[in-house]
Amino acid sequence: MNRIICNLLLMIFSVSASAIEMKDVFSAMPDSVLPTLTRNNRLDMIDFKVSGMKAEVNDVFDDKSTLDTLTADYLHITLSEAVKVEMKLLPSSSQLADSASHVICMVMTYGKQPIESKVTLFTSQWTPLPSSPTIPDNEIATLSISSNTLTTHPMLQTEELTVFKWNGAMFNKD
Repeated sequence: MNRIICNLLLMIFSVSASAIEMKDVFSAMPDSVLPTLTRNNRLDMIDFKVSGMKAEVNDVFDDKSTLDTLTADYLHITLSEAVKVEMKLLPSSSQLADSASHVICMVMTYGKQPIESKVTLFTSQWTPLPSSPTIPDNEIATLSISSNTLTTHPMLQTEELTVFKWNGAMFNKD
């Protein structure tokens, strides 16, 4: 009987331990990933957003940064007029080196004209992963709020979109 109870408690603990959310990952992000936002800035943004307030803070340069969207597995931040950041929490189909269960895909889009995007992958413990997709020059990348897809498109919007779907280990062309 004790063995059954112990196994049930272990299962409940492991399910709750693996249920990570973007707000937890964002608050634990090292300052070196987005150096203009301190941990206190990130915590304030989360608190403001959860409270239904405008999630705007003054960053280290005393500029306004805004957490525009926050869901359980996605966020969008406007760091400035010229810098936007999206992050998506993606499930991993394999055990990661630091025992993390998820991958963070971060898309940083910067510039006014021309605009460029950079995609970086991390474990949910913020260990950089070497397999980040490369976005061609003069293309913009966006993450889907509702699915595990990354879309790229040329700045001029005259060419077709390219959609990449997350398979648990990498993005594959859809």
